[in-house]
Amino acid sequence: MAPHTDLRHIDLNLLLVFDALYRDRSTTRAAESLHLTQPAVSNALKRLRTAFDDVLFVKASDGMQPTPRADEIAAFIDEGFASLHLALQAGRAFDPGTSTRTFRLYVSDLGQAIFVPPLMAHLRRIAPGIRIVTIDPPLDTAQQLMKIGQIDLAIGLFTGLHADFHQQLLFRETYVALVRKDHAAVGATMSIDQFFAASHLAYMPTAGSHSHFEAKLNERCPQNRKTRYVALQLAHSFGLDRVVASSDLVACIPSRLARVLASREGVRAVALPFDIAPAEIGQFWHERYQRDEGHHWLRGLVYDLFHDQRPSAVL
Repeated sequence: MAPHTDLRHIDLNLLLVFDALYRDRSTTRAAESLHLTQPAVSNALKRLRTAFDDVLFVKASDGMQPTPRADEIAAFIDEGFASLHLALQAGRAFDPGTSTRTFRLYVSDLGQAIFVPPLMAHLRRIAPGIRIVTIDPPLDTAQQLMKIGQIDLAIGLFTGLHADFHQQLLFRETYVALVRKDHAAVGATMSIDQFFAASHLAYMPTAGSHSHFEAKLNERCPQNRKTRYVALQLAHSFGLDRVVASSDLVACIPSRLARVLASREGVRAVALPFDIAPAEIGQFWHERYQRDEGHHWLRGLVYDLFHDQRPSAVL
């Protein structure tokens, strides 16, 4: 059967089902997210297959996997939904006190620990209906999601963004060494020899700025005729302080994260024995949201909460 190409012959509600299936990879989870029954979603999938003349989703051990045709359709549907959202918002005054809008932020788990608590505390007082979702895909994926409206704002250090992105500096971040409080080889200060003699914990999240710092830090090795031994590499900051507190590992982390972790028992922050230029942490957004009133409000709030031109310090 030939696919329908006329919008008059398509139930646009089916596209909502397609979007849910593409995201959830399950008729059960899609039904839950859409508040429909599973048979209703299965019936909608049959109609979608007829409309697009393609099976669209194939059952696999890890869920329903999209066909190449479904991947192609999803990109256009995402962009279409984002445009419809902006169209519905056009001309409407944004009232944070009554809005129930969802904003999606691209941050690492480190960024989540630093930015989300004060942001949510502020929203609780002035915008209780606003919902925040954080995600941390690879940067290339994040750029595409921002272009189609699936990510509102990125916070961190990001280089190589396309020309259709805007950015605003929030603060300059310095780094420190996190060690256990009773570390036998490290006192109130740390020498270069002590730094390179230690075993290190490297924190390497998917999103955020830490890879930039690691590259700068690795440049220090040949300059000091030293080699840094990395005994452990972590993708997430959760539990990092407990690992350091129970070992002699040295973790180089942003000072704002160190401020949070050093308030707990077992660890302390020590200045690095050399200078590394601070990382410029900013907020980034795509041109499509430049004139969106709600987005403008969110950017202003983030700037007000976190803007600080001084390099951070915990020592």
